[in-house]
Amino acid sequence: MTREELEALIDQAAEEGWKELDLSGKGLTELPAAIGRLAQLETLILGKVEKWEWQDDKSFPTLVTNELAILPEELAALGNLRSLSVSGNPLEVIPEIVFQLRSLEVLHLVSVGLSEIPHSLIQLPNLTKLFLDINQITQIPEAIAQLTNLTALYLQGNQITQVPEAIGQLSNLTALFLRSNRITQIPEAIAQLTNLTVLDFSRNQITQIPETIAQLSNLISLDLTCNQITQIPEAIAQLTNLTSLRLSSN
Repeated sequence: MTREELEALIDQAAEEGWKELDLSGKGLTELPAAIGRLAQLETLILGKVEKWEWQDDKSFPTLVTNELAILPEELAALGNLRSLSVSGNPLEVIPEIVFQLRSLEVLHLVSVGLSEIPHSLIQLPNLTKLFLDINQITQIPEAIAQLTNLTALYLQGNQITQVPEAIGQLSNLTALFLRSNRITQIPEAIAQLTNLTVLDFSRNQITQIPETIAQLSNLISLDLTCNQITQIPEAIAQLTNLTSLRLSSN
């Protein structure tokens, strides 16, 4: 898409009051300042996961994306933005402008080259879903505990070795995905996430299932495949709402 075509599309979106704009797969290397005209926009897609594919029991995202390394300051004018997806773009860091989008509820940053989760994320208190899959993140910061409205946290395919006790403060979390990391231990604090329905620790280096997992009474799906577990605790029998329990390849 040429710059002229893009600006014409933005003009049309502004005139017609579009709530959603999907610019994924347009070959963009920059986003024009004109994007700031779309104050009514609620969803902006600059890159997305089209589907997940499986190969040798590993998952890979099929991305429809662009080549955006930066985002313009004019993005701050999108005060009504609820969902932003920049997946697959070569950002390497989350642009500071994103932290000014205080109404954001959903943020997709799959495979953007992140090496860390910035403390500045706490400036987005309304986040409910955060997608950080397939990056090079090594650590979950204690500050994550301040995102108290999170209901789903996706951190699959990173290089995380430890889950902090602070994770237990995300009391509204219903889904936690930590597949394909380097985690050796399920923290005791996980027992505080009593609203969890889906918990995925598959393809890690976990050796033991803690007894406290029995406190996750709302759990429907528990995936611990491809770890180093040698024993199933009796306490797992207390998870009476489980419909899916995966323990293969241990």
